[in-house]
Amino acid sequence: MKVYIAGGLTNIGNYHLKDIYKKLGKLCVSQGLEAYAPHLSGMDPVKNPEVTPQVVWHNDHRHVASADLVIAYVGVPSLGVGAELEIARATASDIVLWYFKGEKVSRMALGNPSVKHRIEAENEKDLYTKLLVVLASYKG
Repeated sequence: MKVYIAGGLTNIGNYHLKDIYKKLGKLCVSQGLEAYAPHLSGMDPVKNPEVTPQVVWHNDHRHVASADLVIAYVGVPSLGVGAELEIARATASDIVLWYFKGEKVSRMALGNPSVKHRIEAENEKDLYTKLLVVLASYKG
């Protein structure tokens, strides 16, 4: 089963979100799932600024479209994540949205009919604990 880890990369400021995305991927792998995170695969806008927008779009579209599950951070607005959520919906991928308690989340994202789970986490540990429960329902 393929999992795509979605989350803002371009305008995330001082957030340590990239580390969280990486940990989410490792958590998926520990559960026997195949995980893909764009920023760890040569698409990071800071580490790989030479990659053209067209290459990013084609690469990310291909990976989202082939994913069975998209785990998306929606606590910070991101045009890219919005596009990934729509690609996931159009290709019948299940979506897990996650955000931290108190973050304001777009109703458009919350209303996506492919969203199967929402995780409002108190902290990172709570996120991982709750995600493990969700991932258990996807294991063969």
